[in-house]
Amino acid sequence: MMGYPEDACAAVIQGLEAIGIEYFIHIPDSFGAPVISHFEAQPGVRTFPVAKEEEGIGIASGLAMTGKKAVLFYQDTGLGNSIGALTTYAMAYHAPMLVLAIRRGGFGEFNAANFHFSETAVDMVETMKIKAFVLDYRVPLESWPRAVEQAYEYAQMTHRPIVVFLNLKE
Repeated sequence: MMGYPEDACAAVIQGLEAIGIEYFIHIPDSFGAPVISHFEAQPGVRTFPVAKEEEGIGIASGLAMTGKKAVLFYQDTGLGNSIGALTTYAMAYHAPMLVLAIRRGGFGEFNAANFHFSETAVDMVETMKIKAFVLDYRVPLESWPRAVEQAYEYAQMTHRPIVVFLNLKE
């Protein structure tokens, strides 16, 4: 039997596989390591790490604007680094991209430095008029795969970036 973090990662993987992603861009992360490892092992998915979140925004936006199925996967604390790229590039140029932001802070967080930013990240994104969804303990894990798919579909329909916040911690 797996625990919550493993089950949550498996649900995210299932949702991304249902989308049929072609590109998985990520900032290396210990909480999201099972998701990253899974897609690195998939021959039909090109995965690559980026050093900075805004680099990921540029790459994922470009891929999305050319009709490629791409996802960007990083910690929500990285939104502080990438909010300019999200608003002045992805939003301004109508890039239909999916950002999966791993929650820091909140339940299960061990690093006090992450609490303040993470707790305000959803509000910050919504203030910038970027649609945000939260998948955590309040949403049954069996609903996560379809929610990830729906977020991707919403991005495609609205031609805007969408951020899905994921709690992958115990």
